[in-house]
Amino acid sequence: MNCYNKPSLLCGIVLLLAMPVFSNTQPPPFDENKAQQAAQVSDPAEATRAYLDSVPVERKEKTRSYAHGNYVLDLSDFAYSSLVLIGLLAFGVSAKLRTIAQRMTRFRPLQTATYWIQFLVLTTLLGFPFTLYRSYFREKEYGLLTQAFGPWMIDQLKALALGCVFGAIFLMFLYGVLRRTPRTWWLWGSGVMIAFIILLIAIAPVYISPIFNKFTPVKNVEIRENILGMAKAQGIPADEVYEMDASKRTDRISAYVAGMLGTMRIVMFDNTLKRCTPQEIQMIMGHEMGHYVLNHVWKAVAFFSVLIVLGFLVVRWGFHRFTASRPSWQIQGVPDTAGFPLLILLLTAFLFITGPVTNTFSRTQEDQADDFGLNASRQPDAAATTFLKLGEYRELDPHPVIEFLLFDHPSGGYRIRNAMKWKQDHP
Repeated sequence: MNCYNKPSLLCGIVLLLAMPVFSNTQPPPFDENKAQQAAQVSDPAEATRAYLDSVPVERKEKTRSYAHGNYVLDLSDFAYSSLVLIGLLAFGVSAKLRTIAQRMTRFRPLQTATYWIQFLVLTTLLGFPFTLYRSYFREKEYGLLTQAFGPWMIDQLKALALGCVFGAIFLMFLYGVLRRTPRTWWLWGSGVMIAFIILLIAIAPVYISPIFNKFTPVKNVEIRENILGMAKAQGIPADEVYEMDASKRTDRISAYVAGMLGTMRIVMFDNTLKRCTPQEIQMIMGHEMGHYVLNHVWKAVAFFSVLIVLGFLVVRWGFHRFTASRPSWQIQGVPDTAGFPLLILLLTAFLFITGPVTNTFSRTQEDQADDFGLNASRQPDAAATTFLKLGEYRELDPHPVIEFLLFDHPSGGYRIRNAMKWKQDHP
C-alpha cells in the first residue's frame, strides 16, 4: 500500500534533483564480442568476471544508480506509509470515514465497502505525487518506461478501480468474520486473507491481466512449437503460448507461467521475442516452467500462509494495547472498520521486519528454477547473457548484505556463476 503527501513529494523532488542525468538512449546491456570471449573461459569464477566485465561502464553506473535509489525509496515508502496510517488514526480521520459509511447505509457489509472505497481513494490521492515521480518521471529518466503519460494515467485509474472492487469484496468478508468470531478472529481472518490470495492467483491470468495488456498466441511457429515441446517434456498441460504487449510500457524482457486451479498460462513479453536469441528464450522458459513443475506457487502460498497467521497474531497482540490507551482514536474493537489502519500498520510492520526471510525464500525458489532451466535448456551461456540483459534494471553485483536484505531474486553475478558451474559440471 502506498500512502504519501507533500513531505513525501518533497523527498521525491530532492531525489530527482540529486539523481545523475543520463542519456535517454539506452547503452547496450553488454558487449557481444566480450560475451563471446567469456563463453570460451572454462573456469567458472573467471568466466563470471568476464561476463560481468562485458557490461559497459555507463550501463553499470546507470543500473547501480537506479537500484540504489530504489533502496531508499522502498524504505521511505514504508516509513511514510506508516506515518500516514498513524495520522489517519490520531487525527480521527478513519473514525470519520467509518461514520460517513454508517450514515450512507445500515447494511454492515456495505458500510465496510463504503469505508474501504473512501480509504483507498484518499490514500491514493495523498500518494499520487510520489507515485507520479517514482513510477513515471523516474522511470522515464532511466529509460525504463516507454509509455506516454495518458496511457500511464489510464493504467493508474484501472488499478484504482480494481482496488476498489476487489478490496471491498475482501474487506466485507474479513470484517464479517471479525464480527462473528470475537475470540478466534485472528485465525479466521488469516483464513480469509489466504483464501483471497489463492483466488487472485487463480483469476489474475484470465480476468485481471487482460485489463492491462493484450494477450495473443505467439506468432513465430518455430518458437511456439519449441516452447510447447519443452512444456510437454516437463509434464506441463499447456496447448498454447501467449505473447503479451509489454513493449507499450517498457523494453524489459520477461516471461512467466502463472495461474492455478485450471487457469495456468505460459506468457512471454513481446520484448523477449524481439530481443532474445532462441537459446536465451529456451533458458527463460525453462526457468519459468521450473516454477510450475516444482510447485513453487503452492509452496509460496503455504509459506506466506504461515507468515499471515503469525502476522495476525501480532495484530491480536498489539491491537487492543494501542486502542485501549488511545480513546481519541474512537475505535470500538477489532470489528470496527475505523481500526483498519491500525490492523494494516501492524501487519505490514511485521511483514517488513520479516522481509529478509521472505526474500531468502524467494531467492531460493528462483535459484531452484534457474537449475531447472539449465537442465531443461542446457544453455548456460545463453543463461549468462539473459542475466546480463536483466541487469538493465537489476544490480548485477551488489554487496552481499544488500542482496540478503533486499533482493527477492539472486543477483545477476550469482546466477551467472551458477550457470558457469553447471557448464563445468556438464561438459
